[in-house]
Amino acid sequence: MSAAIPGPATSSVSDRSSFRPMIERVLFLATIAGGATLGVLWPLHKSEAPANSPTATEVTLERNSDRHFYADAEVNGRSIHFLVDTGSSEIALTEDDARKIGIEIDPSKYELIGQGASGIVRGQYVDLEKIELGGIRESNAKAVVVQGANVSLLGQPFLENVDEIVIRKGEMLLRDQKDS
Repeated sequence: MSAAIPGPATSSVSDRSSFRPMIERVLFLATIAGGATLGVLWPLHKSEAPANSPTATEVTLERNSDRHFYADAEVNGRSIHFLVDTGSSEIALTEDDARKIGIEIDPSKYELIGQGASGIVRGQYVDLEKIELGGIRESNAKAVVVQGANVSLLGQPFLENVDEIVIRKGEMLLRDQKDS
């Protein structure tokens, strides 16, 4: 006669795998929240020049009703509507925006570029000749065309070269001391 030994119930592999999408979503949202918090609480500042310096270029963006900041920037001479994302480690283009600025996209060249809330994120890395936002310029920028993206993101490869970013009372101020 065999007796049942009390103890923790064992779960099958399929039971454990049902938590994976939830864990991935939580990790993705935590990463986004952490990046946004850093962007708000730790403004980028490279120059000790006075804020009222006559050579400073300033761009002020108003917070949108969805609580995000958007900007129209010139990319390779064409206007692209971006969500300004201080937590994004990439400049990301939608497939339509990439075509608009003359970039050939080839889905056969798409590769794994990250993991998002909805799963694997695929895209194609590209080079941009120039990005300009209100007189703040970046040449030879790297970007990624993201498969299925619905908005282009202006992330750290552009923002990290701006001398100062301040978010206050519904506005984002980008201040750059470089000679234009």
